[in-house]
Amino acid sequence: MKKNNNKFETNAIRTQLKRSENLEHSVPLYLTSSFVFEDAEDMRASFAEEKDRNIYSRYSNPNSSEFIDKVCQMEGAESGFAFASGMAAVFSTLAALLDSGDHVLSARSIFGSTHSLFTNFFPKW
Repeated sequence: MKKNNNKFETNAIRTQLKRSENLEHSVPLYLTSSFVFEDAEDMRASFAEEKDRNIYSRYSNPNSSEFIDKVCQMEGAESGFAFASGMAAVFSTLAALLDSGDHVLSARSIFGSTHSLFTNFFPKW
């Protein structure tokens, strides 16, 4: 990722992925659950991860990519992730960092679902 010296506000409104052939001013919304394949071979190669492309919006979507790239640009980060909810982000972070036998010290006055992860789910992990 190239470094720029723009102000935070400039990055927030000017960072955009490559425009489509329609040369839109704003990022288009891709309100689709799936994407079209050229043929069966294109589909096979895509699902085999031989091609880097959008397949299904639950896995990737141009709007998610745009959001991640924009936040990374504003925060000066190399890469990032987008989650559908705060708990998805919390769970993914904890699941990636905790191993069996690890101990976590936590206050009781945290978000209830996070407390439930610590007391009910992760002890069995």
